[in-house]
Amino acid sequence: MLTYNHYILGTHPQNLVIFLHGYNGNPADHQYAVDWLKQYLQQSILIVPEAPEICDKNPQKKQWFGMLKYDAANRRSQPETTVAEIMDIYNAAAQEIASRAQMLNEFISNMQKQFNVDNAHTYLIGFSQGAMLTIWAALTRAQNIAGGFVLSGLIAAEKTLTDRIVSRPPLYLFHGQDDMKVQFKTLDFSVQWLQQRQIPLKVQTYSGLPHRINEDEIKTIADLIN
Repeated sequence: MLTYNHYILGTHPQNLVIFLHGYNGNPADHQYAVDWLKQYLQQSILIVPEAPEICDKNPQKKQWFGMLKYDAANRRSQPETTVAEIMDIYNAAAQEIASRAQMLNEFISNMQKQFNVDNAHTYLIGFSQGAMLTIWAALTRAQNIAGGFVLSGLIAAEKTLTDRIVSRPPLYLFHGQDDMKVQFKTLDFSVQWLQQRQIPLKVQTYSGLPHRINEDEIKTIADLIN
């Protein structure tokens, strides 16, 4: 079982909202975003789990899946690296990503049981590596959740995911145009990939935003959930 923080928002919460942090991070790194969610969400149970592994590049932080052995030179964040090359890097990590998505779906089911919430009132929000897992968990879950919010993410291990899609919940993609960690130029690939597989989709981009969450993204997500 993953360790997690949880917050009860409202007097009669009916929505389960799970927020996933990124690679080389932890929940504390995104406390600013959690505070915005606490401010804007209504009648919701907000769950913020911590990734299960020590980060391979920083023992003080966590990861959902390792990247150092697949991309020791951090080519995925270099401007000259093509989108195809970036996707190949994540395809190499497919086994780990699939395993983490299964773990996350088990965690979601446990949280649903604990708080008596069904899939129709369950939402995933993920940033960066957490956004990649949001897509994976949402599309491989046996039943549709209410929605997945993908912040600064991409379709990771897309070759493997293609054959594992069993659900098509609505996904909302948010990405900063100045993002060089999960490069903004990957967004078109992700959008086309999802559209080709008939995934309901909306996209919002932000000029001047690097690899970070902004308040407008969180307010938009909260408004949709509310």
